[in-house]
Amino acid sequence: MDRSPNLDLPFIMPSQAQKHVTHNEALSLLDAVLQLSVSTRGLSMPPPSPVEGERYIVAADATGVWAGHDDKIVAFSAGDWTIIAPKQGWLAYVEDEQRLLVHDGADWNAVIDKAINPVSHVGVNTTADAANRLAVKSDAVLMSHDDVTPGTGDMRLALNKGTEFNTASLTFQTGWSGRAEFGLAGDDNWRIKVSADGSSWKEALVADRATGQVRFPEGLVHPASGQRPQSFLGVSGGPTIFRIDALHDQNPRSGIIDTVTGATITLTTVQAHLFFTNYMTGNAMVRIWNMSKIPEQSAWVVAAPAANSLTVLDPAAIASWTAGETIQIGDPLSVTLNRCSAYDISPMLINNFGASFRQTGLFAKYYISGDTAALTDLETVDTGLTPTGANGSFNNASSAPKGVANQGILYIPCSVPSPVSNSNLVFVRETGAPGTIRISLIGVLGVLAEM
Repeated sequence: MDRSPNLDLPFIMPSQAQKHVTHNEALSLLDAVLQLSVSTRGLSMPPPSPVEGERYIVAADATGVWAGHDDKIVAFSAGDWTIIAPKQGWLAYVEDEQRLLVHDGADWNAVIDKAINPVSHVGVNTTADAANRLAVKSDAVLMSHDDVTPGTGDMRLALNKGTEFNTASLTFQTGWSGRAEFGLAGDDNWRIKVSADGSSWKEALVADRATGQVRFPEGLVHPASGQRPQSFLGVSGGPTIFRIDALHDQNPRSGIIDTVTGATITLTTVQAHLFFTNYMTGNAMVRIWNMSKIPEQSAWVVAAPAANSLTVLDPAAIASWTAGETIQIGDPLSVTLNRCSAYDISPMLINNFGASFRQTGLFAKYYISGDTAALTDLETVDTGLTPTGANGSFNNASSAPKGVANQGILYIPCSVPSPVSNSNLVFVRETGAPGTIRISLIGVLGVLAEM
C-alpha cells in the first residue's frame, strides 16, 4: 500500500529518493481538504486569475481542466489544479452562500436540510416523542413574517385535519390538564370550549361553517348582575298551542278507553276534541294520564286523527293500557297541585326556529267564551314562581260573561323542563262550572329565550 485509505495521501516508501516530494504532496493534500472551505460551488470552469490556496466545488457540466470533475474539490497550488474526489461524510463550508455542506457519497447537500428536512422528532429544550414530534419548552415562542427573503409580509399558521370528523384545534392547559380549546373539534364548525377539570367540557361558542351564524350554547350573562339576558323571538301567524271549541267542563276531563293499537287510543265516545284538536297538531303535545294505573301513567298526545281517537308520541308509553281504563287531561294532584294541563310546545319551536330550546316565557294571545256569568277563567301557571302550579301563581284570562274582556295578550313564564323534549312546559288550568266554558284558545305571538 503506497497511499492512505481515506484521504489518499502518498506514503514515503523505503529507500525512496526525493522523499520530500512525496511528503510535500501529502501536506498539500492535507492543506486542501482539512478545515475545508471553498470559495463557491457555482463555477464550471477555472477562474482566469486563481489565487494560491483557493478551493472550489466544481459545478455541473465543467469545462477546461475541470472537465469531467463535476462536484469534486479543486485546489490551486503551485500554479496547478489538484483534483480531489470527496467521500461520504466530508464537510465543506461554502463561503459565498455561508452554508455548510455534507457529501452523502453521491452529492453535496446542505447540512441544515439533512438535519431537519425531514426529521422524525425535534425537541427544543425538551425531548420530543412519538405523540409530540415537535416539542418546545420556552417562556415564549415567536413566529414572524418572512422579512429575510423577503416574503409577502403575511403570517399564517395552518392546522390541517384528515376528515370533517377529526379535530384541528389549539388546547390550553394548566398542569397538563385542559382548560380551554378552540378550533374545529369533531366537525367543521368553529368552536370555543372550556373545562374546569380537563375531562368535562362546555361549549361557549359555535360558529356555523355554512351560514356564519354564531350560537352560545351555555348562554350569555349580563356582566353587572350575572343574570342571563333574554331575546324576543317573534312567531308568524300565532300558532295555536291550546284550543277547545265545544261546550266543555273545566279540567281535569276524562274519557274511557275502547281499544289501544300501537300509538292510537280509541275512546268509547266521540270526545277526542276535549283532549286535543287539529289546531294544535304540529304546534304542541299535551300530557294525558291513565288514572286506572297505580301509580298513574302518562303519555303525550300529538294528534287526534278521528273524533274518537288520539295518537301518542311513544307507543311504548301506552303498551299496557287496556279497554275500560280511564284517561284524563289535567295532571293528578300529586303532580301539579291545581290540576293543570301540561303542554310541550317543542313542535312549534322546531317549525318556527329550526330547533327546540328551553324557552323562558311566551307572549300569547287568548280568547275565552262562556255561557253564563259564572266564573270561566283560563289560567296559566306562572312557572317562574311556582312550577308545581300552587295557588297564587296564575296569570288569569277571563271570559266576557265574567264581566271582563274575553281576549287579549298574556305573558306566560316557563321554567319546568319537558320530560320529552328540550323545551319548557306550558301549564293551562281552566276554571268554571260544568258546561259553562265554550271556546278557549292560546296562540303564541313571541317566545323569550335566554341568550
